[in-house]
Amino acid sequence: MRPLYEPREGRKMRVLVLFSGGASALPFMVGGEGYEVIGGISSSKSAPGISRFKSLGIPVEVVDIREFYGDRPLRDMKVREEYERRLLSVMEERGWEPDVVACSGYMYLLTPVFLSRFPNRVLNVHPADLSIVEGGRRKYTGLGAVRAQLEAGEKETRSTVHVMIEEADQGPILVISPPLPVEGRSPEEQQELMKVRCDGPAYREALRLLSEGRFALDERGRVYVRTDGEWKEGYVRMEG
Repeated sequence: MRPLYEPREGRKMRVLVLFSGGASALPFMVGGEGYEVIGGISSSKSAPGISRFKSLGIPVEVVDIREFYGDRPLRDMKVREEYERRLLSVMEERGWEPDVVACSGYMYLLTPVFLSRFPNRVLNVHPADLSIVEGGRRKYTGLGAVRAQLEAGEKETRSTVHVMIEEADQGPILVISPPLPVEGRSPEEQQELMKVRCDGPAYREALRLLSEGRFALDERGRVYVRTDGEWKEGYVRMEG
């Protein structure tokens, strides 16, 4: 078992954010006692989150993925690897040396080119409770997760902060957010409200605990949380 991050005296955990849209979790990430957001990279030159970074005085760069691909299909993962090398070079050029990379609405799968640079330290937030399993698989994964939950008759939705691996939405779970009752909203309305009521609070808690050295993984990818000085297998489930 190995901590995902080990705190260093006199130094805050450094967080870099990847985003494609509004980076809605960013306001919840700033102001942490044990961590700081050192910069952000947008995969879209028109992402609303760019102005959010600027308004908070946080450095932000743009590496537009569609311009990078040109007329090549976005599904081409060899090009994706080239794109990720560009992301890494931008980080090096800026002198950013993050301890953790936090994806906030970053819409593209990451390959081992990027993930291997930050082993078990790339996080993502997904708008569903990934602990719900059906047929041995996580039930609510993918882009249509909120709609799938509402169509299945779920009475509440939660968001999950997890460690990213190559397979989308399948990484180890760190924190599950407080619940948000459905209350007759459309999937779009529910997901928009989840950004503030679920995604943001879960990310803030995950970064706080991570910065305190309270998460660990064993060789099988099982998560442990240190509480009252003892390591216990499991994840953090927040309540409202």
